Amino acid sequence: MSALILTCNAGSSNTKLAAFDVDTLQQQDHVSVHKAEETIAWLKSHQNVVAVGHRVVHGGRSFTHPVRIDDTVLQTLKDFIPLAPLHQPAAINFIEVTQKHYEDIPHIACFDTAFHHSISDIARRLPLPQQYHDEGLMRYGFHGLSYQHIADVLPDYAKEKANGRIIVVHLGGGASACAMKELQSVDSTMGFSTLDGLMMGTRCGALDAGVLLYLLAQDNMAVSELSELLYHNAGLKGVSGISDDMRQLIGSDIASAKQAIELYCISAAKQIASLLPSIGGLEALVFTGGIGENAAFIRDKITAELRWIGDFDVYVIPTDEELVMAQACKNNLTGKETVSR
Repeated sequence: MSALILTCNAGSSNTKLAAFDVDTLQQQDHVSVHKAEETIAWLKSHQNVVAVGHRVVHGGRSFTHPVRIDDTVLQTLKDFIPLAPLHQPAAINFIEVTQKHYEDIPHIACFDTAFHHSISDIARRLPLPQQYHDEGLMRYGFHGLSYQHIADVLPDYAKEKANGRIIVVHLGGGASACAMKELQSVDSTMGFSTLDGLMMGTRCGALDAGVLLYLLAQDNMAVSELSELLYHNAGLKGVSGISDDMRQLIGSDIASAKQAIELYCISAAKQIASLLPSIGGLEALVFTGGIGENAAFIRDKITAELRWIGDFDVYVIPTDEELVMAQACKNNLTGKETVSR
């Protein structure tokens, strides 16, 4: 039986699990689970496991490349929970569960923030006093594993243009865009949190901070209620009043569904356009993620809003966060350093 690398992509609502052949990195198994008992059963069904890779949304300023998880690393990840309350707890819980099943093999944390370590200091800065910056209130960028994969494979699609001025748009349950030059992150629409930037399935995207002050002061909304609104009841779901499922909204004749789609697309176009000064133009626009890869109607609407920029190529490239994690695990096993571009 071939030795296996397992990868764990623990989200807020489900967990994606995959198994890869350690030598070829060919995927051997892939499943999405929602219950703890399903996870345990899947883990028990795989033997001869030599490493486990974990997607961790937030690495703060501490981690700019994948690291082997020990007690110190795990505690640091727990300290980052306030920075990513929707995703970090699920990842930590899964790390602890899998460590009990596979005690004597390396567990590798792979960070969504790490790809963006190349963003300049000025692009990271929020317009707040220094004391808050020193506390960690800055722009981090997310969806880094997805962007890492696109950077790895983009030369196969765009050839010599791959090193040019590129914007990659990840459209899934969460959504963001990343400006790249020389296949490195220069800027991102997601900043301090996974709430920022593009309108998403259930998350608001960019929102006037005055709205938050109003809800807190005038509606007497508790912080927990505000968090629930912004993370779980805004975006496509909130505007449509129907669903966060883009497929359902596209197929609906209800006016609020059409309005949600229009707002989603114009929001995406505005956010993408906001990245242009960081790279000085646009040579190629890349769509990825569940919506980005599968909803041609949405891609076309967003692209049409951006044609004023001039000529640019458009690519649709499937992302593979699990393969990025598997490669990081293999690099750890062979002593090769994994470097985020």
